[in-house]
Amino acid sequence: MTPQAERAGVQAGGLYGLPARRKRRTPEQDIQRQIAQFLDVSLGGTAWYSTIPLGGGGKTRGGILKGLGVKEGTPDMLVIHAGRAVWIEVKSYTGAASKGQVKCHADLKRAHSPVYVVRSLDEAIAVLRQAGVPLRTAA
Repeated sequence: MTPQAERAGVQAGGLYGLPARRKRRTPEQDIQRQIAQFLDVSLGGTAWYSTIPLGGGGKTRGGILKGLGVKEGTPDMLVIHAGRAVWIEVKSYTGAASKGQVKCHADLKRAHSPVYVVRSLDEAIAVLRQAGVPLRTAA
């Protein structure tokens, strides 16, 4: 594979010598996965977390979720400690919040529930510490 194809994310091994489809780049998912793995081993015993995978699936799934009461723009992760919710929105280094996310974040803040936008595991650790969430390991 040429260096140019590798940089473009083209997979080797396409049929008839043609390049295979591009690898799907998911930097936000990669960051979220790192945070989840960290929390699996580092979250203190009085805290709990979950991811909230609402994206994808197209209009049909979106319509079903909306009908079930899912709010547009709900942050990616929720950490609860001592009865207090801490919401985390994961963005890539170049990602920006959608209009729905901006509205949802404002609604949550109005409800006195903090929302943090993070772009790395280190930023997530910093905001969790700032929010008083106990973490077992230093990073």
